Order: sequence, then C-alpha cells, then structure tokens
Amino acid sequence: MRFLCLPGAYGSSDKFQVQLAPIIKELTEDSTATFHFINGPCKAVPPEGFEEYFGKPPYFRFIEPDQDVEKTEDDDVLARIRDFPDCETPEDTMRELMREGIASSHRSTDNALKYLVKIMEERGPFEGIIGYSEGATVAATLLLHEQRRLKKKGIKPMFKYAIFFAGWPPVDPDTHAMILSDETEIMIEIPTCHISKYPLKGFDCMQMLWPINHLIVGSLDPYVHGSLALYNVCDPDTAYLFDHAKGHTLPRDKDTVKELGDVVREAISTYDIRI
Repeated sequence: MRFLCLPGAYGSSDKFQVQLAPIIKELTEDSTATFHFINGPCKAVPPEGFEEYFGKPPYFRFIEPDQDVEKTEDDDVLARIRDFPDCETPEDTMRELMREGIASSHRSTDNALKYLVKIMEERGPFEGIIGYSEGATVAATLLLHEQRRLKKKGIKPMFKYAIFFAGWPPVDPDTHAMILSDETEIMIEIPTCHISKYPLKGFDCMQMLWPINHLIVGSLDPYVHGSLALYNVCDPDTAYLFDHAKGHTLPRDKDTVKELGDVVREAISTYDIRI
C-alpha cells in the first residue's frame, strides 16, 4: 500500500518522517507499505510559547485564517489550543472550541484541497492516506471531497484506507462547516484507523468491538475529544480504534508499533486493498 502522509500544523515533511520512523520501518521491512511525505502549502509561525514543542523551522500548515477577517491571534483556532475545552461530549467540545470569534478559512481550505488533488494527480496513485493532527483533519476533508466528487462527476475515489493520528473532525468540502455526528448524517465511507485505549467521557467503549477507520489517539492527549469527534463521523462498521496511551504524539515503542503494523496488514487483507 502506498500512503500519502500529511503532517500536523507547524510540522513539515521531514519532521513527520522522523516522527513516523518506527512505523515506516515496521511496514517497509516486509514491503507492506511505502510512504510519500509532503509539506502543508502555507508557511506558518507557531503560537507564542510553543516554539520548542514544534522544533526548529521551517513550519508549515494546511489551513490558515483568511487574512482579511483575522483581527487578533485568538481568531486563529490553533491559537486556542492553550485552553482546549472539555465538555460533556466530543461534539459539544468542538462546538465550544469553534465558538464565535474564529476567523473563516475559506480560501486556504479550497487551496489545500486543490493542492492535494494536484499531488494525487502528479505523484499518485495512493491507496492510503495518513494524517497527524491538522493533517488528519485535512485528510478526512479530502476523503469527503472524493466521495462528493464521485456523486457529482463519477470520478472514482483514489483512497481505500485512512489512518488518523489524533486530529479533529473534517469540514464540509464546499461550505467548510465542521462535520459533527450529532448534526449531520455525512460519513467517511472507507475503512479508517483511530487509536485510543481507555473509556472516555462521551465515548461508548462497546464501539471498540467493531473495526473502524483507523484513528490513532492517545488517551492522555489533551485534545482527545477532537479525535473522538473525528471517529464519530466514520463508518462504525469499518473504523478501528487504537489507543497508544500517550499524549498528542505518535506511537514509537516496539510493541505498540508492531501491534499497529499488524492492524494495517489485517486491514489490507480484510478489505482486499490492492497495492
């Protein structure tokens, strides 16, 4: 399987390759997968106080506020990560995060989708897509774009499998409104992988008995409600929840990486994903 890999905000293709190194090793040694890394199309500056967390520049992101509507730093949703809300359900948390005052990002959302489609056309095909943090949100939005394009134009989707490390729910590819499971029936239809370990507020642990799109989350991630809201808009019959029991990071320990590799190999077999 060939994966297109989308880093998180303020990351880069090089940094994401380092972050995923143990998983790359696990899946390339037996030729299960190959990986193609890209930068986000927008140059970025981390929020004050987070420079060390994101490492040395350059920094990139996929989505940025429309410049003619952003008035203060807090208009940028990523600047609110310092005080991430914790409400009764994942969906309530995301609504609180996106409360009045967030600047629109219509132009960069459209540009990000066009940027990714161009990469798919020029450097594809890809059977799978991997997204971390903001990259997971953008990857999920791209999957909805493919589903909508199939219905409107009959263009067959390229991606057959997705792995989400953390991340937030997608936005509607046309209106750019956040997709929340208690407000719409829109759903990501391909198999996905989401990673989490402990029963969490607003999440029915019995859902873990069903395979789901692979969402990889850490139960200690302060933004875990965003990950679960993403999980909730994926097909519950083909989504798989996997908790690496850490924070807003990628799994690196040997046993967890081996288990994740086995999950990916099983998905390729179960869903007959042709390489």
